[in-house]
Amino acid sequence: MKKITILLGLACALALLSGCETLTPSPPPVWNPVTAEIEAEYQPYLGTGSGTLTGQAFLAQRGGGVVKAAGRNVILDPATTLGNEWWGKAGSKWAHRMLTPPSPSFAKARRTVVADADGKFRFSNLPAGKYYVRTEITWDVAYHGPQGGIVGQLIEVSAEGVTEVILNQYPQ
Repeated sequence: MKKITILLGLACALALLSGCETLTPSPPPVWNPVTAEIEAEYQPYLGTGSGTLTGQAFLAQRGGGVVKAAGRNVILDPATTLGNEWWGKAGSKWAHRMLTPPSPSFAKARRTVVADADGKFRFSNLPAGKYYVRTEITWDVAYHGPQGGIVGQLIEVSAEGVTEVILNQYPQ
C-alpha cells in the first residue's frame, strides 16, 4: 500500500512539474528591420483629425460578475505594417504586452487615455484609419491568483463621426 501511495505521489509531482513547462514565458519577439518606408506609414497618424473613438471595456466572469476596466490605460496604435507585426508578436499577448518595436514613429503615434469608473473611454481628434485598441482587465481570485487579461481588437475610425467599440473579448 505504501508503494502505491509513493508511486501516486511521484506521478502527481511529475505531472505538476511537466505542467510548469507550459507556464514558462516565451522569448521576447524579434522585430523585422524598421525601414524608412515603414516609418513613413505613420505620417498620416501623427497629426490631428476629426475622428472620434468611444467605447467600453469589461469582462464577464464565469459566475456572472462583470469586471470593468476602471482606471486602466486604454492604448490606441495605428495598424501599419509595423503595428500589425507588433499586435501579432506583443500587443495581443499578455507576456509581451509592455514591449514595443524599435521605432520612433510607433512611439509618437501611440495614444493613451484612462478608462472611467465604468470602463468607458474616448479618443478625440483622430486621423481616419485602422487602429488596434486594447486595455488590461484583471482581478484576483483567492487560491487561484490573477485572472483576466488583455481585451482588444482592430477597428477603423472614419474621418467624420464617432466610431464605437465594445472591448469584452480576448484578442483572436
